[in-house]
Amino acid sequence: MSKSLPRIYWDANAWIAYIKREMPAADNKIKDPRHTMCRTVLNRAIAEELEIVTSAFTLAEVCKRRDDPLGPEINLPAFFDQPYILVVPVDRRIGLKAQHLQLSGINVKPADATHLASALVSNVPVMHTFDTGLLDLNKVLTLSDGRQLQIVKPTQETPLPGLLAEMQADHAE
Repeated sequence: MSKSLPRIYWDANAWIAYIKREMPAADNKIKDPRHTMCRTVLNRAIAEELEIVTSAFTLAEVCKRRDDPLGPEINLPAFFDQPYILVVPVDRRIGLKAQHLQLSGINVKPADATHLASALVSNVPVMHTFDTGLLDLNKVLTLSDGRQLQIVKPTQETPLPGLLAEMQADHAE
């Protein structure tokens, strides 16, 4: 990507929702059209309107064996090797931040703490997830630049300041 684009962090369950094509059905408890919501965001990323950030830990979390020989999980490395997907390594800084989150009284599992820490350390202002526990933390955590981390379902974020103006200017050119 040549210019600096707005960034959105994706929890592993957003990737899983897209890969598994999760949609409401009589035989599940899914209430949102998850696959469609995620596809909308991915299309924006493909169109170079934003970048999607995720933790390297996501690569392990989404690795489930499936029967679909054409599904993206068959070739996950290539699926995540896209210019609009930025994979954040899980390093000591993120591990310590995840540990701090857990010790601070925020009731999250280690995997969720790792995703939160990855978004916070990477200074990504919006996190997409379907996890209700994480959604409850919307605007509770603070990024290093002082902004509150917005945690919402895909497509439900408040437009980032200047994003609409940037998009309109780009399309006018």
